[in-house]
Amino acid sequence: MELLQGERILWQGRPSWRSQLSFFVIWIPVALLPVIIAGLVRANDGDTGLPYWQWVLISLLLVVLVVVFDVLRRYATFYQVTNQRLRVRRGILARKEQTARFDRVQNVNISQSVMDRVMHVGAVDFDTAGTAEGSSQFRFGGIADPQRLVRIVGENTMAHEEPTLPGP
Repeated sequence: MELLQGERILWQGRPSWRSQLSFFVIWIPVALLPVIIAGLVRANDGDTGLPYWQWVLISLLLVVLVVVFDVLRRYATFYQVTNQRLRVRRGILARKEQTARFDRVQNVNISQSVMDRVMHVGAVDFDTAGTAEGSSQFRFGGIADPQRLVRIVGENTMAHEEPTLPGP
C-alpha cells in the first residue's frame, strides 16, 4: 500500500490471534476426532482398519491444517489507518482493497462478544458515505484493543472536520 504525499501511518495491523480462539475451540476438537474415535474402537477391541499411530498422524495433520488455515486467513487481511484515510486489504494471491477518506466516515461502532471482551479484542465498523452497501462499510475484525483504534480515528476525524461558523 503506497502512501500519498503528506500521508503518514497512524495505525496498522492484522487480526489478532486472540480473536480466533473460538475458531480453535471448535475446529481443534473436530481435528482430534479421528484419534478419539479410533481410541474408543480400539479400547472396545474393535478393528479400525489402520494402526493406531496412523490415526494419531491423521489427527496431527488435521490440527496443523487448522492452524495453517487460521494463519493464512489472518495474514491475508491487513488494516491501515493514515492521517487521510482508512484502508483494508484482503487476499494473498488475488487481492481486494477498500479505501475511504476520513471526511466520508459517518459512524464508528465497536462490537465485542463475551469471549472478545475476555481476550481484549473486537471488531470496529466504520460506516462511510457511499452508495453501494459493500462500499459503504469497513470492518476491522479481530482488532486488539479496539477502543484505542477508535480513539485514533476519532482524533484524526475531528482534525479533518471544517470548523462551523457561529450563526447570526
